[in-house]
Amino acid sequence: MTRCCSAYDGVVILTHSQGGNFGMTAALHAPERTRAVISLEPSGAPDPSRQNARLLKNVPHLFLWGDYLDKHPFWVESRKASETWRDALCDAGCDVTWCELPALGINGNSHALMSDDNSHVLAGLVLDWLLELL
Repeated sequence: MTRCCSAYDGVVILTHSQGGNFGMTAALHAPERTRAVISLEPSGAPDPSRQNARLLKNVPHLFLWGDYLDKHPFWVESRKASETWRDALCDAGCDVTWCELPALGINGNSHALMSDDNSHVLAGLVLDWLLELL
């Protein structure tokens, strides 16, 4: 097999909900093999008092958040972990994009972002972000 794009080495970890913490932790265990981390409404994140965010300084992160999260007690509490991890990544010098869809005028999304009627718009946001990395 011939490799034509060695500049793009590494995997992109894409997670949703409970998978968020697993994907971010996987990146911590192999930062040299991780090209980027994309977390769609992660329900958890590594604890910066136990994990070294500096390991991911060179791994860009995208967090994507839809509607109604402030209306559900679970999300009010669980989102705090992602915010704390985001802050630790930023403090470590990591390129972090925190995208709240309603702030962009994209409204009406459920937690299953990839199944919503406007999923093509969200996929476009993610793709545009990825293309900026390459």
